[in-house]
Amino acid sequence: MTQAEQGRTGQGQGRIFGLPGRLGLVIAALVALEGGALALKAYDEKRTSERHTLASLQREAAALAEHVNGRAERAVSVVGLGQKAGAGRGLVDDSLPDTEMVLSLRDAAQSPQGSRIRAAADTAMSSLASRESLGLTRDGDLVLVTSHDALPKQLAFTDAASWLPAPRDGRRYMLAQGDIRAGSGDRQLAEPARTASLDRPRIQSVDGLPRTATACAPLASGALQACVTRPAPMFKRSDLLHFLSYGLLLAAPALAILGLARMVARGETRNDGQAARMRSAEAQLDLVMTGARAGSFRWNTQTDTVRLSPMAGELLGLDADAELTGQALLASVHPREHERVANAVATAPEKGWLHVDFATETSQGRQFVELRASPNGEAGPDDFSGIIMDVTEQKIADLRLRAAERRLRNAIEGFSGPFALWDKRRRLLYWNRAFARDFRLEETLRPGIGHETVGIARADAIRREVPSLEESDTCFLELHNGCWLKLVERTTNEDVTITLGLDVTNDVRNEEQLKRQKAKLKQLVFDLEQSEGHAAELAKKYDEERARAEHAAHTKSAFLANMSHELRTPLNAINGFSEILSNELYGPLGDARYKGYADDILTSGQHLLDLINDILDMAKIEAGKMTIACAEIDPVDPVDAAVRMVRHKAEEKEIRLVLKAPQDLPRIDADHRAIRQMVLNLVSNALKFTDKGGHVVVSLDQVGREMRIAVTDDGIGIPKEHIPRLAQPFEQVADTRDRNTDGTGLGLALTKSFAEMHGGRISIASQPEKGTRVSIYLPLAAAGSGCNDQTQPAARKNVA
Repeated sequence: MTQAEQGRTGQGQGRIFGLPGRLGLVIAALVALEGGALALKAYDEKRTSERHTLASLQREAAALAEHVNGRAERAVSVVGLGQKAGAGRGLVDDSLPDTEMVLSLRDAAQSPQGSRIRAAADTAMSSLASRESLGLTRDGDLVLVTSHDALPKQLAFTDAASWLPAPRDGRRYMLAQGDIRAGSGDRQLAEPARTASLDRPRIQSVDGLPRTATACAPLASGALQACVTRPAPMFKRSDLLHFLSYGLLLAAPALAILGLARMVARGETRNDGQAARMRSAEAQLDLVMTGARAGSFRWNTQTDTVRLSPMAGELLGLDADAELTGQALLASVHPREHERVANAVATAPEKGWLHVDFATETSQGRQFVELRASPNGEAGPDDFSGIIMDVTEQKIADLRLRAAERRLRNAIEGFSGPFALWDKRRRLLYWNRAFARDFRLEETLRPGIGHETVGIARADAIRREVPSLEESDTCFLELHNGCWLKLVERTTNEDVTITLGLDVTNDVRNEEQLKRQKAKLKQLVFDLEQSEGHAAELAKKYDEERARAEHAAHTKSAFLANMSHELRTPLNAINGFSEILSNELYGPLGDARYKGYADDILTSGQHLLDLINDILDMAKIEAGKMTIACAEIDPVDPVDAAVRMVRHKAEEKEIRLVLKAPQDLPRIDADHRAIRQMVLNLVSNALKFTDKGGHVVVSLDQVGREMRIAVTDDGIGIPKEHIPRLAQPFEQVADTRDRNTDGTGLGLALTKSFAEMHGGRISIASQPEKGTRVSIYLPLAAAGSGCNDQTQPAARKNVA
């Protein structure tokens, strides 16, 4: 080895990055510190992002728990109120359309082992032992149990998934109790959700399953939790972009410091060494950008030359090694966007930047890319360098979002009634053509206009406004064109207000026509009585008007049925909350008068609910839709049930209520509920019109081939001339004395209709100041014959 070679070897020893040892160590330490700082920053941002994800998921789980709590509270209220009011299981089921079955806990406990009902009963008893009202079976059924002290315990159950709202994309909602879990949503998340720990919100991966985020919120029951699970991959596209930016932040200063240090150490810059380092840096940068689906490019618009990195060439479908021109790059742009991209490139030197996105066709299909570039400083304003990024996924997501918004707008425009959307400051966000047309606001409406301004402007299109008696946020508007609108304004949980109008012109006109037909009918009857010479002609007109009146009565019945259903929904809430206040479930109310007021509200609400139920039954009978289910029964059973239901009322008035029935009465074919309802109506009337200290006797006996059920009282009695009209709907006999005998006059009419549907009849005998006796006569049919096929025509005939 020569001396020169030994010298060069000695110079090479103790060198780092080709620099003297100490300087190399300092540079390495600086790079390591910067890399560590960037790594800590990336780790902190990742942790912050995951905390935000868990917080958002926790809020979503709390909202899901509130949703299930609301359904559970409504179900408990309906089952409890239905049980106290004596409603049949069918009526309670109708009030709970999202519950599969409601039955007593005692009956459910007698079901066979292994059945759904028995599993629900076992879960209900376990919940009661834990003082809970909700439970979850191994089969995924949600079980609700009521535990009123004075009433038999009832349970209701249904598939737990039916109580959960439809999950958003990529989520799974579930209810959990211990290791029992049931839910709905993304099937790929079913197994991770089943094995996830639910003690606190966390992101985890169990047994090699996909990494997921899970958060839960307890239900009011305590033992149950409402949980939300969503995917939580370790790395997302945004993380890769962060890594790319941090890599650039680390690589650029490191390379700059390294190059500067080598210049200081060597005293000169070697072109070949600098080129090698630049190639190495470019290779590293290309590697990072390839992972992020991004590439670099350099474009001189003056010479029309383009240089592409391999990834940039792949994204554009071009050969990066070939000599390319700007026209070749523009040729890769989709024809529909070619002009827009060309204009952006042409104006880039003047603007000093280039930023454009476009679609391109490659061997992999259509892709969307985003191009960002800026001038190269001393190279001149025509020389641009930048990056090309693959934004296909973001573009597709944006297109899907726009398509969804477009479908929503089309659906709103397709709605025939007025529709408007207001922000939390009640400024107009969106409206459909019907809103502008019906209120004559075509020249007035614009985004951001205030709600009060629109209200003033639409006044010219409104003839009159009638507030709704049922809902404070609803009113009825008559427009100048003769149309009637039911206008509803509701505020969502996000403080967004929705205005929705429904055309109710036909309903209003039918009601007005009903009033006119009634007036015409009365006038015709009056004219008939005053002019005997025109009897034949008036009889013909009477028949015509009678047919119209019957049609109007049918319309009235349908209207009453619909209105009764609308009234019963808020009544359930009123009765439920007033019962909670009356029973002081959440603690004393303070002043004793508040409890008295709550009792008055509950009594009035229950009375109003009974009246509505009577109206519904009469409407069904008049419409020919009421049916009865006959079976062989002991007639004493429904009669005794009715007597027990009103015995407390008799005790309150100190009236002696007695049931008399011989032991050898034959069984009859009848509907148990209908018999109980008939007796309940008659006994309730007897108690109303009997003074304190009086007597009411309910008796059963066989009279020939008929079973007689009689209710006798020693009350005020009924004048003979009023008896024939008592069995007509809405008929009552007025008494000058105030006996607080409120009601609709439907009790006897319903009783008469039910009796005739059985093929029977009723009779009334009464003397003023001595009392009244109402008897129901039912035929003794052969056992098991049934009476459904023959009672419905009789009911229609009676109504006609």
